[in-house]
Amino acid sequence: MPKIIVTSRYIKPKAHKKFGNYIKYIATREGVEKPMPNQNRTQELDREIFMNYLDSRPSSHGLFSVKDTPIVLDKAAKEVANHEGALWTHIVSLKRKDAERMGYIDLRHWRDLVRRHIADIAAAQKIVPDNIRWYAAFHNKETNPHVHIVVYSVDPKEGYLTKEGIEKIRSAFANDIYRDELQNLYQQQTIVRDKLRSEAENVMKDMLSELQNNNEFDLQLEQLILKLRSQLRNSKGKKVYGYLQPNVKKTVDQIVAELAKNPVLKKMYDEWCELEQRKYETYTSAVQKFPTLEENKVFKPIKNAVIQAVLNMDFSEQDIIVTNDEILSQEDFEDTEPHEDISGDDFRMNWRGDHRTAKKYLEEKQYEKAFELFQSEAQKNNVPAIYSIAKMYQRGLLGKENISKAQEYFAETLKGFLALEPSAGKMQPYIWYHLGRLYNFGYGTEQDYSEAFKWLQKAALAKNNYAQYSLGSLYFYGNGTQQDYTKAFSWYKKSADSGNIFACYSVAKMLAEGIGTENNTEQAKLYFKNAYKGFWKIKDENPDEKILFRLGMMTIKGLGCEADKESGIEFIKQSAELGNEYAKVFLENMDRYNLTVTRNVVISMLFSFGRLISDDYNRSLRGQNMRTEHKLKSTIRRKKQALGLKEGQTEQKF
Repeated sequence: MPKIIVTSRYIKPKAHKKFGNYIKYIATREGVEKPMPNQNRTQELDREIFMNYLDSRPSSHGLFSVKDTPIVLDKAAKEVANHEGALWTHIVSLKRKDAERMGYIDLRHWRDLVRRHIADIAAAQKIVPDNIRWYAAFHNKETNPHVHIVVYSVDPKEGYLTKEGIEKIRSAFANDIYRDELQNLYQQQTIVRDKLRSEAENVMKDMLSELQNNNEFDLQLEQLILKLRSQLRNSKGKKVYGYLQPNVKKTVDQIVAELAKNPVLKKMYDEWCELEQRKYETYTSAVQKFPTLEENKVFKPIKNAVIQAVLNMDFSEQDIIVTNDEILSQEDFEDTEPHEDISGDDFRMNWRGDHRTAKKYLEEKQYEKAFELFQSEAQKNNVPAIYSIAKMYQRGLLGKENISKAQEYFAETLKGFLALEPSAGKMQPYIWYHLGRLYNFGYGTEQDYSEAFKWLQKAALAKNNYAQYSLGSLYFYGNGTQQDYTKAFSWYKKSADSGNIFACYSVAKMLAEGIGTENNTEQAKLYFKNAYKGFWKIKDENPDEKILFRLGMMTIKGLGCEADKESGIEFIKQSAELGNEYAKVFLENMDRYNLTVTRNVVISMLFSFGRLISDDYNRSLRGQNMRTEHKLKSTIRRKKQALGLKEGQTEQKF
């Protein structure tokens, strides 16, 4: 039996003239819990006398809504009965033992729960958030405590609910109520993912060895790739799966099916299905039937990864990408700027005093001193300090990486941001941006691109240029929204024009290749130049090994500067001395670029394929120096660079 039951009902327009009686029924039936009219006064009254009063007063009922303002029951019933559009009712129910275990046995917890997820209900029913109206009542039934929710839109023409929408509502309530239990499941999934990646690493090594020794390598797959290459050259319009002709889509499907035969990748998908089933068991007892991997819509990005890898076959030069590590560096630079302090009931945000001193210790790499002060601030529920501790654990600055501790502090960070966000004032865009990051990467929560998109869009519209860049990446890869290169370019450009150097590089690359915009070589040169100047400035202020490597590659290729191979190699040597693995491999293998482009793309696709599967486990913890997350990626990239493979756009994960 599922741990949570959610049932939904649709009431047709003009078929609910008597539905006001239902409102009165759920508000007054036996077992309904009624709100206290005056909490302070309640504490002074004898409980038995007070409850008798509550049950006997003429307008006594348990109806509640968005505010704590008393609801006139007759008025609410009339309002619902006279509504011209459709109505929906939802019942969210728990077994008594689960309700007691999770703390959902009183009106306050259920009321707060419903209020937290009205926005989710609006989204699931395609109702504009400002238009949604609702009433609810909690029934503390002996066997199954539950809440009734009546929902409608002020726009009679708006709103509809599909099976997918009901699923989203169930998921939202289940993930909230059973958050701690699901968090434990996500930690188990992390262990499974790391194990699979370790096994995948050995498979990739064997494949690379075959290529290096010129052994035969899956000729059928190579033939399919060459066929797709020819088809894509003759295709018009956008080169993404949804826009292709049926015969081209068929070739893509065949390639994915062929890739899925790899035993390690097959095991990855089987493990994913097993863990997904455990998630479903939270709110359904049915055994889920999962389609084959190539038919599973969840993994649609794999198909676009295949297409992009084949398109990249026509680029002969090694590309330079802005990696997730650089995005993390962005965040650190932003955190050095002044912020406005915020205080709430349970959390606060304060960058002064001990927190400021701790940041200086962190910059000086005095990690133990920094941690001591951050810990002191974290005990005062200072969210920036909690966030800093999470990143220190994540990056192994306190010894070995500690993913479970990082996740614990990220979860508390998320909780703090959500608590402070409604009243954060000018600091809301900052909080929106970081909420988007947490959901995007699965830091302290289940990875949720849709939720990430929601928060990043709010921050981007508020002109946060970090969020604008991140939103551009979501559009570029189709994460949390429909893939749209034009919108990706637009947001990248807004960010770049606000001074974000990482966005400058993305804009330059799209202008140079005509992606999402018209090809414009001269404009591309200007943005490459801005990116180069920005990277150079960072190099002067903080000689980061990643920045040195990218400066070296840009200098060698003449992107944003005059091409200078000797100076570029010198930058790369400095990067290698600081421990950059990419730089070391580049220096060791500058002359080893002699493999066929078709075989290169096979390995590139296999790598992207495995990564996309594991990323969907929704608890990626990517941070600089995280061996647990980067072990496979670093190894494969070293091998690929040694073989002369280009790092394709499929690896430019936001």
